[in-house]
Order: sequence, then structure tokens, then C-alpha cells
Amino acid sequence: MNTSPDTAHFAQLLHEREFEQAIAYYEYAVGIDDAYRTLWKSAVETYLRAGLRQCTNSAFVELADLWLDTYYEDIPVLLLLAENQRLCSSPEEAARTLQIARTYAISPAAQFSVSTAVAQLINATDEQFSQQDNWVALLGFLEFLQAVDLSTHHSELRRATLYRRLGEHQRSQDLLQQLRERDDGSDTEWSAALDLQLRNSTPGSSADNAPVQAIQLIRRGDHFLVPALINDTDEVLLIIDTGASITTLANSSFTNISNPGFGYRGTRLFNTANGMTRGDVYQATSVTLGSARLDAPEIAVLEYDNSAGVDGLLGMNVLRNFRFEIDQDRELLYLHSRR
Repeated sequence: MNTSPDTAHFAQLLHEREFEQAIAYYEYAVGIDDAYRTLWKSAVETYLRAGLRQCTNSAFVELADLWLDTYYEDIPVLLLLAENQRLCSSPEEAARTLQIARTYAISPAAQFSVSTAVAQLINATDEQFSQQDNWVALLGFLEFLQAVDLSTHHSELRRATLYRRLGEHQRSQDLLQQLRERDDGSDTEWSAALDLQLRNSTPGSSADNAPVQAIQLIRRGDHFLVPALINDTDEVLLIIDTGASITTLANSSFTNISNPGFGYRGTRLFNTANGMTRGDVYQATSVTLGSARLDAPEIAVLEYDNSAGVDGLLGMNVLRNFRFEIDQDRELLYLHSRR
């Protein structure tokens, strides 16, 4: 390129979804004059913001993916991606994105932006699931926040109340005691709410000791694999991954499933061990573990190698529906349904 950068041409590249060319043109322009950084970056953010809610339109995901592949520390774009993931019914994946954003938030302003986004995600997800009376999903989200170190003292107190609502009284009481031990008294309103919950807490009940299903696992190195039945017809072998927000299948395994009972839900970006990757999301008819059948879970289809005979990952969108425990010595998965 040997001409002066043209803002209209950059906008046209975005409009025509020539995203790779647009990013290359952006880099060329910034190399000539750094003033283009602010102007054209604003155009990128405006384009992304316009597509936040278009969950079945891959344009947002495609541009965010390509942009973050080059500018992976771009906190404003990471925050837009997290908002898109929340709006597209992936609050746990939004939390993972915010976790990444927090690692890059060096300045006080960036740290404040990420903390604000975390609080907004928690409040919006709580409101959504509460309106649906979907306490299992809300509890699973709050447990995921704690697992990825994004929980707040308010979200932890909410988690304790949900344990009690779902009959897991001992877990509720244990968590409340932990919160009491960590309370420094700086938030008097929260301390009062904690005291109220402690007064209302009760010891373990029969619900805590209900029968539990034991499923035999397969050990592969440091991983445990569990057989699962998809759509009541096809058995797959999944790695148990409590850090995965959604259950996934390798594309080659997905294409081998005979039953067509999947509904396409859109393309999304996922945080994996190898970085961010695009995947198509489908709603399955069911996933069955042992005798426990879960209706209408979402499954992400990703491109990765399953040559070791592993079809995918069993993520928290399925596991959150159970109180579960892995017995590493006996290689058993213990499940107790929360429904």
C-alpha cells in the first residue's frame, strides 16, 4: 500500500465483512499516523456493539475473534465479547472472558471497567434466572464464578441462600461459616445480611443424604472420562472438565452422530486451553449420564483432534444440574440430581 489511509474505505471493509483486510488496513494506517488508532478503533467497537444481540449472525464473532487474535489485550473488545456471550445465553463463558480481561487490566481505569462488568454480569444473570425460577442454573453460574475466582462477597452470600433453597443445607451452612470467618466488617450492610442468613441456617437434612448414583469412570493420565448418551441414541466418551462452561464435541464426532435431533443456536467464541476458538452451538434433545437424563442442553461443536478416542468435554452446563463428586481412588463419579 502506498496511498494515504482512507477512513471511508476502512468502513466499507467492515461493512462488507472483509475483516482480515480491514485489520491489515488498520495496521497500515496506524503505522503511518497513530491518530488513526483512536478513530478507526472506535469504528471497530461501534460495529461490534451493533451486533451484540445478533446471536445467530456470525459477523460479531468473526470480527472479535480476528481482532483479539492480534490485539489480545484489548479490554474494551473483551468487555464487548463478554456482553455478547451473556446476551447469547452463555454467562459462564462471559465470566471466562472477563477473567482474561482482568489479567490484562493494569491501570486503575481498566480494573474499574472490568470490575464493573463483572458486577453487571452477576446482576443481569441473577435477574434473568430468578425471573425464570431457574435456581439450578443460577447456582451453577455462581459456583462457576467461584471456580474462576470472579466471585464477590455478595455473590457468595447469594450462593449460600440458593444451597438452602435447593435443600443442600449443610453446604449452605458451611459456606456461611466460611464467609463469617472472612468478614472484616468493612461492609456493615453485607455483614448484617450474613448474620440474618446464619440465624436462618439449619443443619444438614435428608436432602443432603439422598441416594446418589455412582458412574464408573475411565482414567486417562490426569483426566477422567465418562460415557454419555446423546439424544438417547449415540454414546460418546467425554472428559470431565469443571473449567469448561459448556459441553463440547469434536466436529468429527458430531458428524458421526446418527440422530438429527439438534437445533442450531449460533456461532460463539469459546475460551479453551489453546486460546479462543470459534464453535457452533446446538441444542441437543438430551444428554444422559448413567440413569440421569438432562433435557435440551446446549452442546458446542469445535475443531479439535479426537484421535485418542475422546469425543469431547463434559462441561458445567450439564454438571451444574447435579451435586457431584469424583472418587479418584475408585474412579467413580457420584451424582445427585438437583431437580
